[in-house]
Parts: sequence; C-alpha cells; structure tokens
Amino acid sequence: MKRVNSCVKSGEHVLEELETEGERQLKSLLQHQLDTSVSIEECVSKKESFAPGTMYKPFGKEAAGTMTLSQFQTLHEKDQETASLRELGLNETEILIWKSHVSGEKRTRLRATPEAIQNRLQDIEERISERQRILCLPQRFAKSKQLTRREMEIEKSLFQGADRHSFLKALYYQGEKRTTNSIPNDDWTNEGAGFYHLSQ
Repeated sequence: MKRVNSCVKSGEHVLEELETEGERQLKSLLQHQLDTSVSIEECVSKKESFAPGTMYKPFGKEAAGTMTLSQFQTLHEKDQETASLRELGLNETEILIWKSHVSGEKRTRLRATPEAIQNRLQDIEERISERQRILCLPQRFAKSKQLTRREMEIEKSLFQGADRHSFLKALYYQGEKRTTNSIPNDDWTNEGAGFYHLSQ
C-alpha cells in the first residue's frame, strides 16, 4: 500500500510515501481495538496463553547480621541458584529435593521412600527441560505478522540506514525455515514466553 504525500507545492512532483509492514500492523491493531461490534461471547471464546509465572522472594533476611565478604558472596550465589530454580517452576519442596540430588546430600526432612524420591526427581527434570525449552522460544507479540524472507528483505531495503519508527519492527518477524515434514501454507508460529496469544 502506498500513500501520497500531500505536503507538496502545486506543479512539483508528487512524492509517494511508502508504508511499512509495521505501520500496516499498527493500523490493524488499532482497528481491532476500536471495533465495538465484538460481543462478550466472542471475547470469552478467544483462547489465551501466557508465559509461566514465577514467585519472587527478596534477598535480605538471610544476609542480615555480621558476616565476611566471602560468606556473603556464597550466600548470594546460593540465593541466585534458588531463584533460578523458582523461575523454572519449582516450589520450595522440589527445590530442596533437587539441591539434595545435585549435592549428593541426604536430607532428614525428606521423609519418603527412595522410589518416590526418584520418581519426583524424574518429574522435576522433565519440568525443568520443558520450562527451559519454553523460555528459549523467541518472544513475540501475539499479533505480530510472519513475513517471508523476500518480504523481509524488501522491508529492510525501504528504510536502509534509517531508524524511522524502529519500534514497529516488533510487529513483524521473518518466518523460520521449515522442514520437509512441515505443511505448506501453515500459519505456524512460536509463541513467546512473555506474551499472550489470542486466537481469532
């Protein structure tokens, strides 16, 4: 789509202002937001998927009092390790089980049979792997449009060397190379960890 620039004098050559894909997407989002004909049933029927959340526990209580620098650094490293496990979706009991497994220590508080603990560890490993896979997925807006390689090259060439409306680049992305088993014309996308998706 091309727009005519009206800021020209009579008799001068009329310049055409090219519209980027990001601007098209922004217009589409705006029209979608301003649409008042949407019913409550349509809104409820839309599926939403969010990135998994995590619990934040501030660091400070354990560091209260007098300690050496090396003690503080060790405590801080342990806290960062625990926070990383929380981000992977583990609760406090699962963190305790996992730390005991990694360090090889036997905790008296874990009153369970070895088989039960082993099954729990296997479940934790699977959850950690799945969470890491989700967190590694590219993060995109739900309404971002997938462009072909050719379309992306054209988009870049239009404003090469210019930073015009660079924030609109978040509204489109280049599609990844498909495998031989993929279905042609399939609107496949990787949904990001930090954004939601509303299916039409």
